[in-house]
This record gives sequence, C-alpha cells and structure tokens, in this order.
Amino acid sequence: MSKFNEKTSPIVPTKVNDMGEKAFELSAKEELVATVLTTFLSNSYYEKEKAIVERIKTALAKVDPLFAAKLAVYARDDANMRSVTHLISGEIAGRVSGTEWGKRFYRRIAIRPDDMAEVMSYYYNGVNQATSKKEGTEFKSTKFPNAMKKGFREKLMSMDPYLIDKYKMTGKQFSLIKLLNLLHPKPTQSNEEAFKRLKAGLPLDDLYSSKILEKEMSKTGGKGKTEKEVAEAKQEAITSVIGNAKGMPIFNLVRNLCNIILYAPDQVDEVCKQLVIPAKIEKSRLLPFRFLSAFEEVDKLTYSVTTPPKTVMFEDEVATRVATRQEFGELKAKVLNALEKAMDLSCANIPKLEGRTAILIDHSGSVRGDGGGASLVSTFSKTTSSMIANLFGTMLMMGQDNVYIGLFGDKLIPVRSIDRSKGILRNAKEIHDLGGKCGGGTEAGIYDFFISVVEDNVKMDNVIIFSDMVIGSGGATTWYGHGTRVGKYSTDHGDFQHVFKDFRKLNPLCNVVSVDIRQTKGTSVFDKSMNVTQVAGWSNKIFDLIGGATRGYKDLIDEIEKIVIKSIA
Repeated sequence: MSKFNEKTSPIVPTKVNDMGEKAFELSAKEELVATVLTTFLSNSYYEKEKAIVERIKTALAKVDPLFAAKLAVYARDDANMRSVTHLISGEIAGRVSGTEWGKRFYRRIAIRPDDMAEVMSYYYNGVNQATSKKEGTEFKSTKFPNAMKKGFREKLMSMDPYLIDKYKMTGKQFSLIKLLNLLHPKPTQSNEEAFKRLKAGLPLDDLYSSKILEKEMSKTGGKGKTEKEVAEAKQEAITSVIGNAKGMPIFNLVRNLCNIILYAPDQVDEVCKQLVIPAKIEKSRLLPFRFLSAFEEVDKLTYSVTTPPKTVMFEDEVATRVATRQEFGELKAKVLNALEKAMDLSCANIPKLEGRTAILIDHSGSVRGDGGGASLVSTFSKTTSSMIANLFGTMLMMGQDNVYIGLFGDKLIPVRSIDRSKGILRNAKEIHDLGGKCGGGTEAGIYDFFISVVEDNVKMDNVIIFSDMVIGSGGATTWYGHGTRVGKYSTDHGDFQHVFKDFRKLNPLCNVVSVDIRQTKGTSVFDKSMNVTQVAGWSNKIFDLIGGATRGYKDLIDEIEKIVIKSIA
C-alpha cells in the first residue's frame, strides 16, 4: 500500500456547453488568450458582444497587468487583431500607471493614430465614465492616466505627414486635432508643417509622395457626371496611387481589386506583381481569410459597364479606357491567380505532419450561421467562422501527403476528391460549398467520425479539428433527430469524453489538435488531460502550434510571456 505516492483523481468536465455536452473550463489565461485571438468584438452565435466583453474584462482582472499588456502586443503584432487590443489597453490603464513599462506599452500598441483614438475613447466612455466629464467639446486631459498620455504623446511626435493626413478622424469623438489638444506633442522638423496645416484646416497632400486611394476615389464623385466621366476619374485615381514609388498597401489592393479590373485594366499586371511581393505580404498584417474574401468578391464580379468602350480607339482615348467585356474575363482570371499566389506566400509556415492526417472541419449552424443566429466575424464582414475553419483546414491539407477531410454537422461528409493543383482558395471555396450539406442542428458528425474510427479499427497519426468547440449531438435523446444510433454507443452518443476515450485506446500516440476558431463562454470539450493540444486564433500563427512537439496554450502563453515591452517607431 502506498503511503506517500497518492493516487490522483482524473480530471473531469465540470461545465455543460450550449449544446448540452459536458465541457471543461479553461483557466483565466487560456480563456483570455483564446477569446482575444478569436473576436472582433461583435456578436457571435452563442454570445452577444456585451457578454464577450464582460468575459474578457473578468479574465483580465485575474491576470497580471503585464501579461495582459504583452497579450495586447501579441494580438496586435502577431495575430493582427485591433479592436480587442484597444479594449485591453483601456481596461488595464488604471493598473498600468506607475509601472516602469507603462509608457512604452502605450507607444507600442499604437500602430496608427486611430489606435490611440480608440483606446482613449474606450477609456473615456467606459472605464472612466463615472468620473470623466466633458467641458463643451473638449476633454479633461487629467482624466487619462499619465502612462497613456506620455506613450501616445511620443507616438504622435513620431508621425509623418502621410499618417497625419490619412488619420484626421474628422467628426469622431476623438479626432486627431483633439488628440493634439489633449496630449500636446512637440512637433519635429518632419511633421511641424503638417501639424500647422492640420490645425488650420489646410491640405497636406504636397507634404508627402504617397497617395491615399480612398481620398483619391472620393474625388471622382458621380453627381452631374456621365458614366464615361466617372470611369475616367476612377481610372486616373487608381493609376495615380498604384503608380507612386511605394505602390499600394496590400490591404488597399485587396479591397479595390474589383474597381481596378473594371476601371484601370492597364494597371492589372502591375497590381498582380504587387500582390505577390513576399515582403509586402509579410508587412500587410492581413489575416488569411482576407484573401479568401477578396477571392470570392472578384470571383462573383460581373461586367457592369453599361456603355462598353469602342473597338476603334485613338491614343487619347486608350489612356482612359475601361475594360472590354472579353478583356474583363481575362483580367479577372489573372487577378484570381495572383490572389492564389499571395495566399501561398502568406502561409509559408504550414507544418508537414508525419503519417496519416485527419482534418475535421466544423460546418454546424453555430459556425456557418443559421435560423438560430449569425456567425459573422464582425458586423462589417461577410466572413463566417466556418469560412475561417474551412480555409485553415484547406491550408493544412495542401501541405500533407496523405489526408482525410471530414466536414461535420448533423452528419459527417468526407471530401473524396482532393486536387491540390487548384490552389488553396479554389479548394477552400469548393469544400465550403460542400459543407453546406452537413446540416446545422448539431455536431453529431464529429461523434460519427470517432465512433467509426473505433468500430473500423482505423489507425492514424494526426487529427486536427477546426471548430468553435461547442459540440454536441443531443445525447441519447432524439433531439434534432439524433441519438438513434444502435449498438455500443446507443446510450452515450452525447458523451463525447467516452467516445474519445475509446479512440485514444486505439490511437494512443495520435497527435490530436483542437483549433478553437471562436472561443465561447470559457469552455471546450477538450482538455490537456485528454492528451490534446489546444490552440486558438484567426492568423496563420496557429500553424506554429500544430506540430506534435508543441503544448498548445502552454506554448502560446509562454511565447506571450517572453515579449519585452519596448517602444518602436
């Protein structure tokens, strides 16, 4: 009988998720990291925006403010998230003041002037709402923490005329002029004239060489102009921006591809070149699904010019021509191919896993959206959680030699035909369309996968699951028509831990990774005690954590902890 080496109790799920399944509760750091990396602070299928914000605030109160600050930096720099970093920056402001790193943090987190405005607005309207007061149209500078004011002041002092002109934020609660009046940055030789003109309401265009496409396009107008005149103005605006020394930022290129194809056909070759510049892709901060969104928008683009160009054109007419119908189709195909190449460049860190790899992709109603609610990643986006899950699954598939792809909802649908030559974006679109046939009431399909593996004695080396991890099949009842399986699992089809335990007996060394693409209420059906690696996020950084040698959240948290808070230009 052991006197000192006591027997440990198995870890058991203590929560029940929104699908009625037993679930594990994440630690405060795990919940905070997973939620921050999978939200644009908008309603999700199971949670309203307010509930998500409250969960983040509760988790923030349980962790050290330095860790929270490092998480905000990681989310902004590596995971390419914005709004949630503004929330964190405003929420921890009271705990940051007086620290030796506070000023450096606020300078670091403000990549753009509107980052400062968002953080100060969040703090002013939320965290400090009870004591902050407006005097006329001005704000009391004393109401903002010194660390925030000093850090943002330094950032304002480093801005060039281009940023000053681009982010005036006129008409906003915190415009750039209001930031200047609050923070009193000392102008430098490079921006003194820009600040003077900003305060005087004078144009700044001639102080920098880069051009802002949105600004140039807004000048094209439409009122009182013929279709030909509008087309000519758009063509000129696009050409002037693409043709400058730096070209266009990738995000602007991606957002304006449709206009470029129609109104600046002669610039399409240059655009395609810029889309596949590796350094430009790396610097862009674009999340992978932005390329998919652009691909789908261009793919469904139709020829909308009611007065097509003449066949016979002289030199002065060619300069401002729009695309012909035939040319439009050719240019569209060229841009789609360029987007495929850009996508390839953006995911150079896809791991190659050893052996047989099963990729399971959630297509239930909670990630695709259904009659019970939407699953859009933000109010301003058409992207759903299922599109992100599907894209990541496709990206992973492209780097493997021997895969099984299973799409799950009410039922499990295998992807029988895999053609890697089509590229990531085309494959993702086709697979996502197929996923619409899964049925959105439950996630019974993932139970069917693991049960079938056990019953058919299937050996595998890797299982990678892309889901919101709120899975459930309705248990042994006929809820949504499920729970009618006969045999060994007839009474516990809803007990995921039992099903997975049998899978583990058959595949004890299998590398199982759950990728949470929409963290919900701080729970997951998986736990590290099940020998499952758990990660979360919407950026391709998740692929660094999918290999079999990683520890999921533990490695992610360690990576965040290693960040050094220092100022950058």
